[in-house]
Amino acid sequence: MDTTADAPQSARSRRSTRPDPAKVWAPLAGLADAAAQSGTSGAVAITRGFDRNSRLRAKALRDLLEERNVAAIEITPAVGSERLLADTEITSVVNLIGPGSWAPHRLAAKLRTPLLAPRAEESSEQDEVARDVIGVTGAEGVRDVALSHVAVRPESDGEGSLIVTADGEPLSVPGGAAAITLREQRLEIQLAGPDFAEQTFTATEVRVETADAPHRLVRDELPIAEFEGALTFTAEPRGLVVRPV
Repeated sequence: MDTTADAPQSARSRRSTRPDPAKVWAPLAGLADAAAQSGTSGAVAITRGFDRNSRLRAKALRDLLEERNVAAIEITPAVGSERLLADTEITSVVNLIGPGSWAPHRLAAKLRTPLLAPRAEESSEQDEVARDVIGVTGAEGVRDVALSHVAVRPESDGEGSLIVTADGEPLSVPGGAAAITLREQRLEIQLAGPDFAEQTFTATEVRVETADAPHRLVRDELPIAEFEGALTFTAEPRGLVVRPV
């Protein structure tokens, strides 16, 4: 019996029964459409977690974007994952991690691109929500973002000093710390130290330089790194745009 045609026919059958990626999770088709509308010249950054569901959804979204001729790059909360986006134009960021994680929001604000997120059931969210953020720039010109607040604190209480400059006026804070938050599209800066009367003022930009001892940079309640040198903090009105889909 001649069975030479059976293998190709079987392969075609397996391909035809491959699951529709849109059926993996209901919001994926809408997210793919919204991402495609953001542009096809660059790539979409898909932020996902490490669990099986998140991996499956990211794979299905990549397939849907491929059908729309849109490139995609998967990003996780792992340290260094953002390097995968180097030298790539990102047209949008998709949040598949969930509403409990702020990592996708920070990434979208850092890249100055919209964040697409699944719309919660029975949600009253607007089609687009813009939020102010804090730009953080180092001496080398590398820019990062904080969503709500940052702080610079000495590693050991009372050691070192800060030189805080706003509107061209430097202010020395021996052994002190600086806390910076957002208020009405401006920065609110709080300075305090063991021998320094607490001060609070607002500015659109402030430079904080450390001296004489290591300090710690804290972003959105997360200690980032030991910090020595200078950072410039800038209020960025509407620096994060979130589009529920």
